[in-house]
Amino acid sequence: MTGLTSRPAGSVPRRLYALAAALSLFVAVEVLVGLWTDELGSATVLPFADEFTVGVLTMVPFVAGIAYAGRWLSGSAVEPARHRRVWLWTVAGVAASLAVNVALIAALPAESLLVTVAWLRWACAVGAGVGVAIGVTEAQAIQRAMDAERSAVRAEHLETQRDLLDYLNSLLRHEVLNATNVISGYAELLADEHDAGSPGREYSRAIRRKSEEVTEVVGDVRVLLEATKERTDFERVDVAEVVREEAGKLSDLDADVVVETDLPASAHVYADALLPRVFGNVLANAVEHNDSDPPHVWVRGRVEDGAVTIDVEDDGSGVPEQEVETLFERPSRRAADHGLGLYLVARLVEHYCGTVELVETGPEGSTFRVTLPREQSEEATASPFVSPSAEQSRTDDLAADGAGQ
Repeated sequence: MTGLTSRPAGSVPRRLYALAAALSLFVAVEVLVGLWTDELGSATVLPFADEFTVGVLTMVPFVAGIAYAGRWLSGSAVEPARHRRVWLWTVAGVAASLAVNVALIAALPAESLLVTVAWLRWACAVGAGVGVAIGVTEAQAIQRAMDAERSAVRAEHLETQRDLLDYLNSLLRHEVLNATNVISGYAELLADEHDAGSPGREYSRAIRRKSEEVTEVVGDVRVLLEATKERTDFERVDVAEVVREEAGKLSDLDADVVVETDLPASAHVYADALLPRVFGNVLANAVEHNDSDPPHVWVRGRVEDGAVTIDVEDDGSGVPEQEVETLFERPSRRAADHGLGLYLVARLVEHYCGTVELVETGPEGSTFRVTLPREQSEEATASPFVSPSAEQSRTDDLAADGAGQ
């Protein structure tokens, strides 16, 4: 961040403030001494000589520059570790200027001691101003170089992370999911070889059930891996249609579920192929944790100025009080076998720059609210999105391993 902030000033900015103040005070003292000794001319006409006036006027920009440099350093992006070099350049500038001007004074002696002092004060101001300018310029150059190097390292690190995520994605798809499919297949064969109600049949069903749970969790992890990628391929999506489709699938979880929807005809947002997972998980949560018979789910949507809001309400027993605060956080290791659920929803909604929240919960049910930025039609032609065929290809890739979920 550049510019001025409220960051406390360091020692170097304070020194620069003090230097500018000291030089200004020195001028005032010179004027008073000059008036008192009448060294600078008549007080009734002009309290100082022309040479003195020229010296003061030419010194003012340098003193102002020193003071501004102190103020700028205290709030700039230049790290405090580089402030010391600015001060060293300031001291070096003063020393160099004094060396040159002392030589000139020796060669061309001033007419009085007061003029000599004023000359040396002017030399200090000019040297300090030039030194500060060089120091600040160098500090900025070093800071830019450091920032560029850090950006390059960060980009390389992100590229390495992306490669690792791609590898993990491939590993989960080709190794873990293939293994769970094989396990499920053998469990099915084992069940066929045992009579109904026999221990062998129950064991095989338990194996198949756990295999399906692993497949579901792996699918959620793969979605999370996709969500961590920086996306520029969002497309214009009708979220109302997505919610309607996901609500229609709830009967697969419970044949008796009653679903009522009140959605706008259309409501567009920018999203990708993972958007259905958001509402699929929220809606499934409303059924799976609902002990009513039959369970009821109400889905309502509205389009506001800059957002699309979807509310999912159920008539279950509510979220336990001890779980409310951590509802959207990553599940603990102990709860990991129950999938990623609402944590996945939270990460995906964040992926779309939206929000998800538990609006209300209690013995009569819970209401979850998902809010997504509304797509503005005037921006549609200006947004860099991939073609539908490219998005469909990525959707097919995600769905290729989903048959067992």
